[in-house]
Amino acid sequence: MSDFGCQTPTFHHAEPYTRTEGHFASQLSASYDLVPHEWQKDTLNDWLAVDDDGKLIHSYCVLMVPRQNGKTGVSDSRETWGLVKRGEKILHTAQEFQTAKKAFDRMRKKFGNKKNDPFAEYPELNALVDHYTVSAGQMVLDLINGGHIEFRTRGNNSDMGRGGTFDLVVIDEAQAYTEEQDAALSPLNSAAPSGSPQTIVMGTPPLMASGNKGLIFMRSIEKFHNSPEQGSCISEWAVNEVGDISDVERWYRTNPSLGYQLLISALVKDSLSMSADTFAREHLGLLPKRHETLNYAIPKEVWESCKSSEGKPEGKTAYGVKFSADGSEVVLCGAVIPQEGKARITLIDRKPAGYGTQWLADWLNERYTKASCVVIDGKNGADVLVDKIHDTWKFKGSVIKPSAKDVIAAVGFLMDCLNEETVTWYEKQDALTESATSSTKRAIAGGWGFGGDDSSPIEACALALFGAKTCKRDPSRKMRIG
Repeated sequence: MSDFGCQTPTFHHAEPYTRTEGHFASQLSASYDLVPHEWQKDTLNDWLAVDDDGKLIHSYCVLMVPRQNGKTGVSDSRETWGLVKRGEKILHTAQEFQTAKKAFDRMRKKFGNKKNDPFAEYPELNALVDHYTVSAGQMVLDLINGGHIEFRTRGNNSDMGRGGTFDLVVIDEAQAYTEEQDAALSPLNSAAPSGSPQTIVMGTPPLMASGNKGLIFMRSIEKFHNSPEQGSCISEWAVNEVGDISDVERWYRTNPSLGYQLLISALVKDSLSMSADTFAREHLGLLPKRHETLNYAIPKEVWESCKSSEGKPEGKTAYGVKFSADGSEVVLCGAVIPQEGKARITLIDRKPAGYGTQWLADWLNERYTKASCVVIDGKNGADVLVDKIHDTWKFKGSVIKPSAKDVIAAVGFLMDCLNEETVTWYEKQDALTESATSSTKRAIAGGWGFGGDDSSPIEACALALFGAKTCKRDPSRKMRIG
């Protein structure tokens, strides 16, 4: 058995390439006293693989390795190369302030504490410094070649990452990365100034039963294992089961930096104090099963109990419109609450954002005399739609933009109806079923709403049902959805 950790990932995927700037990035890093291990060099080669035009081949990169193995050692080398040689605009985010501050301090140690720093350890790097911007909420380095890097914390604020346009976005501590944060950060390099955007997501296995934290990371890894998308790469060191945590060979197989900066004595200590599950997660890279991580909002048996083959009832009708958090689509749903009998929720339509909102405005305007109200939620497109329908939907309260409190109330009402079996859905609505049974609980202002990759349909249904229940307008006692 080698005295050093295995440099080859337990799972790896990358697009074929013949050219990479990774070798040069490793050499640059080594010249400033950060000599990459072989596994870090290989990871840099993937991240900096380029085509014949010098564009990065991998726009989405994942690194999953157990704790204390040196993930930021790879990102630091990648960022330094991006600043010095590619002149990139870079955003580095971490969940905790101390993690972001540590990464910033490492960068500042190389480039010096200020422009024209007479005590700079590497004068040639300091000569590239234009200025620093350092305050309570900012840690920024600008170079004279246009290179720019910001270090930010995500914390619990989904808006923290909004603002700015970048080439490279680094998501550190991805085990705590949430869907709300992803919605804020993902678009930031959509218009990369270099024309070569890249997102790097790196972390350790998330905690079990950690709600939405780490779901993006988990799904990304699962996607690579099942059907990796073009233009993406991953390096992963992990076991598939808890197994024998005293098996030292497994330690070396899943910890590439063991024997370097990671001490075998530290793992011996932790193997004696940690539970087997905890040790496997922290030091062997064991990912929790999805059912252990996800906090599903609607139990499948509850949803299935409300399935119906009957036609739509007549009664007070409302529509719910949900613009997805990532701005990719808009979903239209309806709800009917009859004077007697069970309510009905229906998925009416969903379209990509590229279709605009005129089709939806026309559809809603044609039904002003048939429905009590329309409830419209979402940051992308909601205001535009409201403007397009307000001349038709004139009755006070007929157009509702829900507050966080309203969304919590809407979800609570739908959940009550589902649990009490006082609402139905048509049995052939497979897309709605998929949304309902895959949605998770998302924390909102002291309560919770629906979250997940495909939560928009069930969210729109909750909004529609809430509208039908609360709106005072009832233009007709006999009305139908659609």
